[in-house]
Amino acid sequence: MTTLLRFLFSAIGLLVASAVVPGLGHGAFLDLLIVAVILAALNATVGSLLKVIAFVPMACSLGCFSLVINGLVFWLAGTLSARLGLQFTVSGFWAGFFGALVTSVVASILGTLFIPKDRQRPQGPAQRIKIVN
Repeated sequence: MTTLLRFLFSAIGLLVASAVVPGLGHGAFLDLLIVAVILAALNATVGSLLKVIAFVPMACSLGCFSLVINGLVFWLAGTLSARLGLQFTVSGFWAGFFGALVTSVVASILGTLFIPKDRQRPQGPAQRIKIVN
């Protein structure tokens, strides 16, 4: 259920970003949900690979270079979704950069507000053990 909420919050973030950032276009909300899934898949694969490759610039910029990588992945998601026939477009790098920034901020705020604190992070076995005196 939490995963579905996160995809919903990402789609809402994409909707807000499309309204605020020039160069982003969107169609139906279902298209935005599909783009949220595509974006999550690209972040898990291509985004992670780019962050490993760009380790030195990430370290030198204290992690700020990850914003550039997120913008590139967002731009790639827009290009891929347009090729798949979805009504989501990203006109260039800067639209992708600011679109990724707005989308992540909106999705994070919604996640903080609507997902309970105990459900945000899965607990490992060490966190479940209670010592009774």
